[in-house]
Amino acid sequence: MLEDAFYIRQMWSFSRALDLGLVDEEIERGLQVSLGERHGERVAYIAMRLGRSLGLSKEGLVHLSVAGMVHDIGALGCFNSYNGDPRILEKHCLIGATMVERFPAGAILASAIKYHHETPDPQHSALRAPAEEVPLMARILSLADQIDLRLKRRLSNRRERDEILEWVTKETGTLFYPEVAEAFKQVAQKEAFWLDIEQPDLLQIALGLLCGQWQLPATRELKRGFVDDLAATFADLIDQKSKFTANHSRSVADTVERLAQGLGWEDDRRHEIYVAGLLHDLGKLSIPRRILDKPGPLDSAEVEIIRTHTYYTHRLLTEAGFPTRIAEWAAHHHERLDGKGYPFALSENDIDEGARIMAIADIFAALTEDRPYRQAMSPGEALALIQRGAGTMLDPRLVNLAKRILT
Repeated sequence: MLEDAFYIRQMWSFSRALDLGLVDEEIERGLQVSLGERHGERVAYIAMRLGRSLGLSKEGLVHLSVAGMVHDIGALGCFNSYNGDPRILEKHCLIGATMVERFPAGAILASAIKYHHETPDPQHSALRAPAEEVPLMARILSLADQIDLRLKRRLSNRRERDEILEWVTKETGTLFYPEVAEAFKQVAQKEAFWLDIEQPDLLQIALGLLCGQWQLPATRELKRGFVDDLAATFADLIDQKSKFTANHSRSVADTVERLAQGLGWEDDRRHEIYVAGLLHDLGKLSIPRRILDKPGPLDSAEVEIIRTHTYYTHRLLTEAGFPTRIAEWAAHHHERLDGKGYPFALSENDIDEGARIMAIADIFAALTEDRPYRQAMSPGEALALIQRGAGTMLDPRLVNLAKRILT
Protein backbone atom coordinates (compact mmCIF):
# COMPACT_ATOMS: atom_id res chain seq x y z
CA MET A 1 0.00 0.00 0.00
CA LEU A 2 2.95 2.34 0.65
CA GLU A 3 3.98 1.81 -2.98
CA ASP A 4 0.49 2.87 -4.15
CA ALA A 5 0.58 5.92 -1.89
CA PHE A 6 3.91 7.12 -3.30
CA TYR A 7 2.72 6.47 -6.86
CA ILE A 8 -0.39 8.57 -6.26
CA ARG A 9 1.67 11.34 -4.69
CA GLN A 10 4.01 11.37 -7.67
CA MET A 11 1.18 11.45 -10.19
CA TRP A 12 -0.67 14.09 -8.17
CA SER A 13 2.27 16.46 -8.60
CA PHE A 14 2.44 15.81 -12.33
CA SER A 15 -1.31 16.40 -12.57
CA ARG A 16 -0.66 19.85 -11.11
CA ALA A 17 1.86 20.41 -13.89
CA LEU A 18 -0.81 19.40 -16.40
CA ASP A 19 -3.27 21.79 -14.83
CA LEU A 20 -0.77 24.62 -15.18
CA GLY A 21 -0.48 23.85 -18.87
CA LEU A 22 -4.20 23.44 -19.46
CA VAL A 23 -5.18 26.82 -18.06
CA ASP A 24 -4.35 28.42 -21.41
CA GLU A 25 -6.71 30.50 -23.48
CA GLU A 26 -6.08 28.52 -26.67
CA ILE A 27 -6.89 25.15 -25.10
CA GLU A 28 -9.95 26.54 -23.34
CA ARG A 29 -11.19 28.03 -26.60
CA GLY A 30 -10.92 24.62 -28.27
CA LEU A 31 -12.62 22.74 -25.44
CA GLN A 32 -15.14 25.60 -25.09
CA VAL A 33 -14.90 25.46 -21.29
CA SER A 34 -12.78 27.14 -18.66
CA LEU A 35 -11.00 24.32 -16.84
CA GLY A 36 -9.90 26.21 -13.77
CA GLU A 37 -6.99 25.49 -11.45
CA ARG A 38 -6.45 22.03 -9.93
CA HIS A 39 -8.92 20.46 -12.34
CA GLY A 40 -7.10 17.13 -12.60
CA GLU A 41 -6.68 16.55 -8.88
CA ARG A 42 -10.27 17.60 -8.14
CA VAL A 43 -11.62 15.26 -10.82
CA ALA A 44 -9.44 12.49 -9.36
CA TYR A 45 -10.87 13.07 -5.90
CA ILE A 46 -14.50 13.22 -7.06
CA ALA A 47 -14.01 10.10 -9.18
CA MET A 48 -12.38 8.25 -6.28
CA ARG A 49 -15.34 9.06 -4.00
CA LEU A 50 -17.77 7.84 -6.66
CA GLY A 51 -15.69 4.69 -7.18
CA ARG A 52 -15.78 3.95 -3.45
CA SER A 53 -19.55 4.31 -3.47
CA LEU A 54 -19.78 1.94 -6.44
CA GLY A 55 -17.66 -0.70 -4.67
CA LEU A 56 -14.45 -0.59 -6.72
CA SER A 57 -11.51 -2.48 -5.26
CA LYS A 58 -8.53 -0.63 -3.74
CA GLU A 59 -6.54 -1.41 -6.89
CA GLY A 60 -9.36 -0.12 -9.05
CA LEU A 61 -9.57 3.07 -7.00
CA VAL A 62 -5.85 3.70 -7.47
CA HIS A 63 -6.21 3.30 -11.25
CA LEU A 64 -9.33 5.48 -11.28
CA SER A 65 -7.62 8.22 -9.28
CA VAL A 66 -4.62 8.28 -11.61
CA ALA A 67 -6.90 8.33 -14.65
CA GLY A 68 -8.69 11.32 -13.13
CA MET A 69 -5.41 13.15 -12.56
CA VAL A 70 -4.28 12.81 -16.17
CA HIS A 71 -7.62 12.53 -17.99
CA ASP A 72 -6.86 15.67 -20.03
CA ILE A 73 -3.25 14.81 -20.84
CA GLY A 74 -4.17 14.53 -24.52
CA ALA A 75 -5.23 18.19 -24.61
CA LEU A 76 -1.56 19.10 -24.20
CA GLY A 77 -0.49 16.16 -26.34
CA CYS A 78 -2.30 17.63 -29.36
CA PHE A 79 -1.70 21.28 -28.48
CA ASN A 80 0.29 22.14 -31.60
CA SER A 81 -2.21 20.58 -33.97
CA TYR A 82 -5.56 21.44 -32.39
CA ASN A 83 -5.14 24.38 -30.00
CA GLY A 84 -8.16 26.64 -30.38
CA ASP A 85 -9.86 24.01 -32.57
CA PRO A 86 -13.14 22.39 -31.38
CA ARG A 87 -11.87 19.04 -32.70
CA ILE A 88 -9.58 18.95 -29.66
CA LEU A 89 -12.55 17.56 -27.68
CA GLU A 90 -12.44 14.33 -29.68
CA LYS A 91 -8.73 14.26 -30.40
CA HIS A 92 -7.56 14.73 -26.81
CA CYS A 93 -9.47 11.60 -25.77
CA LEU A 94 -7.76 9.48 -28.43
CA ILE A 95 -4.29 10.97 -28.03
CA GLY A 96 -4.48 10.89 -24.24
CA ALA A 97 -5.36 7.19 -24.34
CA THR A 98 -2.29 6.49 -26.45
CA MET A 99 -0.01 8.53 -24.20
CA VAL A 100 -0.85 6.66 -20.99
CA GLU A 101 -0.50 3.16 -22.44
CA ARG A 102 3.10 2.99 -21.17
CA PHE A 103 2.09 3.90 -17.59
CA PRO A 104 1.37 1.19 -14.98
CA ALA A 105 -1.97 -0.47 -15.80
CA GLY A 106 -1.79 1.41 -19.09
CA ALA A 107 -4.60 -0.50 -20.78
CA ILE A 108 -7.02 0.35 -17.96
CA LEU A 109 -6.01 4.01 -17.93
CA ALA A 110 -6.19 4.23 -21.72
CA SER A 111 -9.74 2.87 -21.85
CA ALA A 112 -10.94 5.23 -19.11
CA ILE A 113 -9.39 8.27 -20.78
CA LYS A 114 -10.45 7.36 -24.31
CA TYR A 115 -14.12 7.26 -23.32
CA HIS A 116 -14.25 9.95 -20.62
CA HIS A 117 -16.36 12.26 -22.81
CA GLU A 118 -18.95 9.63 -23.69
CA THR A 119 -22.58 9.97 -22.58
CA PRO A 120 -25.71 7.78 -22.75
CA ASP A 121 -27.03 10.06 -25.52
CA PRO A 122 -24.55 9.85 -28.43
CA GLN A 123 -25.45 13.38 -29.48
CA HIS A 124 -23.46 14.69 -26.52
CA SER A 125 -20.51 12.30 -26.85
CA ALA A 126 -17.06 13.03 -28.22
CA LEU A 127 -16.69 9.67 -29.98
CA ARG A 128 -20.35 8.53 -30.05
CA ALA A 129 -19.34 5.09 -28.81
CA PRO A 130 -22.11 2.59 -27.98
CA ALA A 131 -22.83 2.25 -24.25
CA GLU A 132 -21.45 -1.29 -24.05
CA GLU A 133 -17.99 0.00 -25.05
CA VAL A 134 -17.81 2.59 -22.27
CA PRO A 135 -16.21 1.10 -19.12
CA LEU A 136 -17.36 2.04 -15.64
CA MET A 137 -14.23 4.09 -14.95
CA ALA A 138 -14.88 6.24 -18.02
CA ARG A 139 -18.50 6.74 -16.94
CA ILE A 140 -17.29 7.87 -13.52
CA LEU A 141 -14.72 10.24 -15.01
CA SER A 142 -17.35 11.74 -17.29
CA LEU A 143 -19.54 12.78 -14.37
CA ALA A 144 -16.62 13.84 -12.14
CA ASP A 145 -15.28 16.02 -14.95
CA GLN A 146 -18.63 17.75 -15.47
CA ILE A 147 -19.16 18.30 -11.76
CA ASP A 148 -15.82 20.03 -11.34
CA LEU A 149 -16.45 22.25 -14.36
CA ARG A 150 -19.62 23.53 -12.66
CA LEU A 151 -18.00 24.17 -9.30
CA LYS A 152 -16.55 27.54 -8.39
CA ARG A 153 -13.02 27.80 -6.97
CA ARG A 154 -14.40 28.46 -3.49
CA LEU A 155 -16.62 26.68 -0.98
CA SER A 156 -20.02 26.03 -2.50
CA ASN A 157 -23.18 26.91 -0.63
CA ARG A 158 -26.31 24.82 -0.14
CA ARG A 159 -28.18 26.42 -3.02
CA GLU A 160 -25.33 25.74 -5.47
CA ARG A 161 -25.06 22.12 -4.34
CA ASP A 162 -28.80 21.61 -4.71
CA GLU A 163 -28.66 23.07 -8.21
CA ILE A 164 -25.94 20.59 -9.18
CA LEU A 165 -27.95 17.69 -7.77
CA GLU A 166 -31.03 18.83 -9.68
CA TRP A 167 -28.98 19.11 -12.85
CA VAL A 168 -27.53 15.60 -12.45
CA THR A 169 -31.04 14.22 -11.86
CA LYS A 170 -32.38 16.01 -14.92
CA GLU A 171 -29.55 14.83 -17.18
CA THR A 172 -29.43 11.21 -15.99
CA GLY A 173 -29.79 9.01 -19.04
CA THR A 174 -28.70 11.85 -21.32
CA LEU A 175 -25.37 13.19 -20.04
CA PHE A 176 -24.84 10.77 -17.15
CA TYR A 177 -25.06 7.01 -16.77
CA PRO A 178 -27.72 6.08 -14.18
CA GLU A 179 -25.53 4.00 -11.86
CA VAL A 180 -22.92 6.78 -11.61
CA ALA A 181 -25.55 9.48 -11.13
CA GLU A 182 -27.05 7.47 -8.27
CA ALA A 183 -23.63 7.11 -6.64
CA PHE A 184 -23.11 10.84 -6.90
CA LYS A 185 -26.42 11.55 -5.16
CA GLN A 186 -25.30 9.36 -2.27
CA VAL A 187 -21.84 10.92 -2.01
CA ALA A 188 -23.25 14.44 -2.31
CA GLN A 189 -25.25 14.03 0.89
CA LYS A 190 -22.01 14.15 2.87
CA GLU A 191 -20.98 17.65 3.86
CA ALA A 192 -17.34 16.55 3.96
CA PHE A 193 -17.39 15.69 0.24
CA TRP A 194 -18.02 19.31 -0.74
CA LEU A 195 -15.67 20.72 1.88
CA ASP A 196 -12.85 18.37 0.92
CA ILE A 197 -12.77 19.52 -2.71
CA GLU A 198 -11.69 23.05 -1.80
CA GLN A 199 -8.97 22.07 0.68
CA PRO A 200 -5.33 22.78 -0.22
CA ASP A 201 -4.29 19.39 1.22
CA LEU A 202 -6.66 17.41 -1.00
CA LEU A 203 -3.87 14.92 -1.74
CA GLN A 204 -3.56 14.00 1.93
CA ILE A 205 -7.33 13.65 2.19
CA ALA A 206 -7.38 11.35 -0.84
CA LEU A 207 -4.45 9.29 0.46
CA GLY A 208 -6.19 8.90 3.79
CA LEU A 209 -9.29 7.50 2.10
CA LEU A 210 -7.35 5.28 -0.29
CA CYS A 211 -4.42 4.05 1.74
CA GLY A 212 -4.84 5.02 5.36
CA GLN A 213 -2.75 7.70 7.05
CA TRP A 214 0.66 6.89 5.63
CA GLN A 215 3.65 9.01 6.58
CA LEU A 216 5.40 9.14 3.23
CA PRO A 217 9.13 9.93 3.09
CA ALA A 218 9.96 13.38 1.76
CA THR A 219 12.04 11.96 -1.11
CA ARG A 220 12.65 8.66 -2.77
CA GLU A 221 15.54 7.39 -4.86
CA LEU A 222 14.88 7.29 -8.58
CA LYS A 223 13.69 3.98 -10.00
CA ARG A 224 14.24 3.25 -13.66
CA GLY A 225 11.26 2.25 -15.74
CA PHE A 226 8.07 4.17 -15.10
CA VAL A 227 9.83 7.37 -14.03
CA ASP A 228 11.73 7.35 -17.32
CA ASP A 229 8.48 7.01 -19.26
CA LEU A 230 6.84 9.71 -17.16
CA ALA A 231 9.75 12.11 -17.68
CA ALA A 232 9.87 11.46 -21.43
CA THR A 233 6.11 11.97 -21.72
CA PHE A 234 6.21 15.29 -19.90
CA ALA A 235 9.29 16.44 -21.78
CA ASP A 236 7.28 16.10 -24.98
CA LEU A 237 4.31 17.91 -23.41
CA ILE A 238 6.54 20.77 -22.24
CA ASP A 239 7.99 21.22 -25.70
CA GLN A 240 4.52 21.17 -27.30
CA LYS A 241 3.78 24.52 -25.67
CA SER A 242 5.86 26.36 -28.27
CA LYS A 243 6.46 25.70 -31.95
CA PHE A 244 10.09 26.71 -31.34
CA THR A 245 10.89 24.09 -28.68
CA ALA A 246 9.92 20.84 -30.39
CA ASN A 247 12.94 18.94 -29.00
CA HIS A 248 14.41 21.33 -26.42
CA SER A 249 13.94 19.16 -23.32
CA ARG A 250 15.41 16.06 -24.97
CA SER A 251 18.25 18.14 -26.40
CA VAL A 252 19.10 19.51 -22.95
CA ALA A 253 18.92 16.00 -21.47
CA ASP A 254 21.24 14.57 -24.13
CA THR A 255 23.68 17.49 -23.80
CA VAL A 256 23.86 17.47 -20.01
CA GLU A 257 24.40 13.70 -20.00
CA ARG A 258 27.34 14.14 -22.41
CA LEU A 259 28.83 16.77 -20.12
CA ALA A 260 28.36 14.52 -17.07
CA GLN A 261 30.07 11.69 -18.91
CA GLY A 262 32.94 14.04 -19.73
CA LEU A 263 33.28 14.72 -16.02
CA GLY A 264 33.51 10.99 -15.31
CA TRP A 265 30.16 10.67 -13.56
CA GLU A 266 29.01 7.12 -12.86
CA ASP A 267 26.14 5.60 -14.80
CA ASP A 268 23.47 6.05 -12.13
CA ARG A 269 24.24 9.75 -11.70
CA ARG A 270 24.33 10.29 -15.47
CA HIS A 271 20.91 8.70 -15.71
CA GLU A 272 19.58 10.95 -12.94
CA ILE A 273 20.82 14.13 -14.57
CA TYR A 274 19.39 12.97 -17.89
CA VAL A 275 15.95 12.71 -16.22
CA ALA A 276 16.52 16.12 -14.63
CA GLY A 277 17.28 17.47 -18.10
CA LEU A 278 14.02 16.08 -19.47
CA LEU A 279 12.11 17.82 -16.67
CA HIS A 280 14.14 21.04 -16.26
CA ASP A 281 11.40 23.13 -17.89
CA LEU A 282 8.44 21.37 -16.26
CA GLY A 283 7.28 24.67 -14.77
CA LYS A 284 7.15 26.19 -18.26
CA LEU A 285 3.80 24.47 -18.70
CA SER A 286 2.42 27.42 -16.73
CA ILE A 287 3.60 29.98 -19.31
CA PRO A 288 0.98 31.00 -21.93
CA ARG A 289 1.92 30.28 -25.52
CA ARG A 290 1.40 33.94 -26.47
CA ILE A 291 4.45 34.73 -24.31
CA LEU A 292 6.57 31.73 -25.33
CA ASP A 293 6.06 32.46 -29.05
CA LYS A 294 6.08 36.26 -28.90
CA PRO A 295 8.09 37.39 -31.97
CA GLY A 296 9.47 40.55 -30.34
CA PRO A 297 11.09 41.37 -27.00
CA LEU A 298 9.12 40.63 -23.84
CA ASP A 299 7.90 43.46 -21.67
CA SER A 300 8.77 43.55 -17.96
CA ALA A 301 5.54 41.84 -16.89
CA GLU A 302 6.10 39.01 -19.39
CA VAL A 303 9.69 38.58 -18.22
CA GLU A 304 8.43 38.19 -14.65
CA ILE A 305 6.03 35.47 -15.81
CA ILE A 306 8.76 33.62 -17.71
CA ARG A 307 11.05 33.73 -14.67
CA THR A 308 8.51 31.81 -12.56
CA HIS A 309 9.00 28.58 -14.49
CA THR A 310 12.09 27.41 -12.59
CA TYR A 311 10.34 27.96 -9.27
CA TYR A 312 7.43 25.77 -10.39
CA THR A 313 9.85 23.13 -11.65
CA HIS A 314 11.41 22.98 -8.19
CA ARG A 315 8.05 22.86 -6.41
CA LEU A 316 6.55 20.18 -8.65
CA LEU A 317 9.55 17.85 -8.52
CA THR A 318 9.91 18.30 -4.77
CA GLU A 319 6.23 17.58 -4.20
CA ALA A 320 6.57 14.47 -6.38
CA GLY A 321 9.27 13.15 -4.04
CA PHE A 322 12.22 13.33 -6.42
CA PRO A 323 15.60 13.32 -4.67
CA THR A 324 16.68 16.83 -3.72
CA ARG A 325 19.70 16.74 -6.03
CA ILE A 326 17.52 15.99 -9.08
CA ALA A 327 15.04 18.75 -8.24
CA GLU A 328 17.95 21.19 -7.84
CA TRP A 329 19.75 20.11 -11.02
CA ALA A 330 16.52 20.68 -12.92
CA ALA A 331 15.41 23.93 -11.27
CA HIS A 332 18.72 25.78 -10.82
CA HIS A 333 19.57 26.11 -14.52
CA HIS A 334 19.03 29.90 -14.43
CA GLU A 335 21.12 30.49 -11.31
CA ARG A 336 24.41 32.36 -11.83
CA LEU A 337 27.81 32.31 -10.17
CA ASP A 338 27.53 36.05 -9.45
CA GLY A 339 24.31 35.56 -7.47
CA LYS A 340 22.11 37.37 -10.01
CA GLY A 341 20.23 34.30 -11.20
CA TYR A 342 16.68 33.18 -10.46
CA PRO A 343 14.49 32.11 -8.79
CA PHE A 344 16.63 31.65 -5.66
CA ALA A 345 19.53 34.06 -6.38
CA LEU A 346 21.97 31.42 -5.15
CA SER A 347 25.58 32.27 -4.39
CA GLU A 348 28.43 30.50 -6.17
CA ASN A 349 28.97 28.08 -3.29
CA ASP A 350 25.34 26.97 -3.36
CA ILE A 351 25.28 25.88 -7.01
CA ASP A 352 26.57 22.34 -7.38
CA GLU A 353 28.27 20.79 -10.38
CA GLY A 354 25.11 19.20 -11.76
CA ALA A 355 23.24 22.51 -11.82
CA ARG A 356 26.26 24.21 -13.40
CA ILE A 357 26.42 21.82 -16.34
CA MET A 358 22.61 21.97 -16.65
CA ALA A 359 22.88 25.74 -17.12
CA ILE A 360 25.42 25.27 -19.91
CA ALA A 361 23.35 22.53 -21.56
CA ASP A 362 20.21 24.68 -21.47
CA ILE A 363 21.94 27.69 -23.05
CA PHE A 364 23.68 25.55 -25.67
CA ALA A 365 20.44 23.79 -26.66
CA ALA A 366 18.53 27.08 -26.82
CA LEU A 367 21.17 28.81 -28.95
CA THR A 368 21.33 25.94 -31.43
CA GLU A 369 17.53 25.95 -31.92
CA ASP A 370 15.39 28.37 -33.91
CA ARG A 371 13.59 31.03 -31.88
CA PRO A 372 10.88 33.56 -32.79
CA TYR A 373 13.48 36.34 -32.96
CA ARG A 374 16.50 34.53 -34.54
CA GLN A 375 17.67 31.45 -36.42
CA ALA A 376 19.64 28.65 -34.81
CA MET A 377 23.37 29.17 -34.24
CA SER A 378 26.04 26.64 -35.11
CA PRO A 379 27.64 24.78 -32.17
CA GLY A 380 30.77 26.87 -32.57
CA GLU A 381 28.85 30.14 -32.52
CA ALA A 382 26.85 29.01 -29.49
CA LEU A 383 29.98 28.02 -27.55
CA ALA A 384 31.65 31.34 -28.39
CA LEU A 385 28.66 33.16 -26.89
CA ILE A 386 28.66 30.86 -23.86
CA GLN A 387 32.34 31.68 -23.31
CA ARG A 388 31.38 35.31 -22.70
CA GLY A 389 29.43 34.25 -19.62
CA ALA A 390 32.32 32.31 -18.08
CA GLY A 391 33.17 33.56 -14.61
CA THR A 392 30.00 35.57 -14.08
CA MET A 393 27.13 33.37 -15.19
CA LEU A 394 28.90 30.06 -15.81
CA ASP A 395 31.75 28.00 -14.40
CA PRO A 396 34.87 28.61 -16.57
CA ARG A 397 36.17 25.06 -16.03
CA LEU A 398 32.89 23.58 -17.24
CA VAL A 399 32.68 25.98 -20.18
CA ASN A 400 36.08 24.67 -21.29
CA LEU A 401 34.75 21.12 -20.89
CA ALA A 402 31.75 22.00 -23.08
CA LYS A 403 34.03 23.43 -25.76
CA ARG A 404 35.90 20.11 -25.91
CA ILE A 405 32.82 17.89 -25.89
CA LEU A 406 30.15 19.79 -27.83
CA THR A 407 32.16 20.87 -30.90
